[in-house]
Amino acid sequence: MRNRQYLTSKHSVGTETAPCMTAAPGAGAHDDPVAAAVDALNAMGSIVSHQCVTHPDTLTEEKIAAYALALMRLRECASAAGFERLMNACDALAVTVSRLIEDRSCACREKCEALARFVVHAQAMIRMSIVGPARQIADVHSASDR
Repeated sequence: MRNRQYLTSKHSVGTETAPCMTAAPGAGAHDDPVAAAVDALNAMGSIVSHQCVTHPDTLTEEKIAAYALALMRLRECASAAGFERLMNACDALAVTVSRLIEDRSCACREKCEALARFVVHAQAMIRMSIVGPARQIADVHSASDR
């Protein structure tokens, strides 16, 4: 629990609440938790850009904390949208992120690649959840008929 308290206390000033976590949906918040999840993923993607992978030392303590906050936002939005697979993936990645918070010296190329890969896989999970398996199977069959 120390990690969540650390993140909340260090970055609570000036941080906005995830749109899917607001209490009053009519008060300018996204009514769509999927859009909020995509916003969180975009934030995560910008943190672990190509430069992070090529130069892991650019993954500062602040960037790790911002990634962790975006990951928590993504998980909450995935929960609101009913994306159980994405929630489980967020929980699994939280272990890596918490290790980076505890010991930033372990930020290496492989961990930066893992953080970046997660963003790509999470985007694919959202697309699959929106489109649905029936549509994907139909797309595969129509492509094989050509």
